[in-house]
Amino acid sequence: MKKLLLSTPILFTLGFELHAQHVEWDQPYPNGWHGPYYETYWSDTEYYRYAVYPTTLGTLARRSDVIGVGKISDWEDGRFTITVDHALVGCTNGASIVVYETKYEYMPWDSYKTKTKQDYMPTNHSRIVFSVYTNDYGSGNLMYWRSPVIPFPPGRVLPHYEMRWLNRSWWYPEHDDGVLFTQFTNIIQAVRFDRNWTNYFELCRDGANSPSVRVQEDSFWDMRFLIIGATEERVQIILNEPLVDSRHKTPYLMEVWDKRVPDP
Repeated sequence: MKKLLLSTPILFTLGFELHAQHVEWDQPYPNGWHGPYYETYWSDTEYYRYAVYPTTLGTLARRSDVIGVGKISDWEDGRFTITVDHALVGCTNGASIVVYETKYEYMPWDSYKTKTKQDYMPTNHSRIVFSVYTNDYGSGNLMYWRSPVIPFPPGRVLPHYEMRWLNRSWWYPEHDDGVLFTQFTNIIQAVRFDRNWTNYFELCRDGANSPSVRVQEDSFWDMRFLIIGATEERVQIILNEPLVDSRHKTPYLMEVWDKRVPDP
């Protein structure tokens, strides 16, 4: 693609941990970093972005090993069992999935908070939507549309199922009147089963106006990640779509696109 604008060098990593001075990336909302955000343990800290990047709805749908709906039991110190009643990915109805919280993601210096991690964990005997993994691919968010599977091995394989960033990886089915769950199932269909770039793009585009704050937020970031992994033809579709937020069309973001790692 012809270089669009700007020649200033950009610090860029696949993990999207970009230089904080680039306001257009790190602070996309008018009132600062957070804008609409889905409340979790880190919502009011600078570490919130590290929770968001690997747990957008698109990334969860693409990279989780098991996704479903089920009932919690046997709650015990960061571990619980889910009996699946609505299987979506990697499980069957009636299966028992033992899930652990991911210890290394929790910042000890957040101990000043008024809420605890347990406030963002599901209650015993509740029914939840969950998304867990054993194959850890890190924090890169590309979709790899040319391949039905992720075209590289995980950075590590865990000995048990883990749940990333607390309630970023689970919620109650009725949350936001079910809008969040419906968006998630539609995204799973678009990226896992009936892989369709256009359908996924439209879900991200329209999700920006969802009544669900979580859908709004994740749609913003999934659109960003979609741009970075897009072919030249697809990035032009995004740029030409009037319903796409203009903040996805900035010179800085296009400079990042020009330095992307191509989708294998």
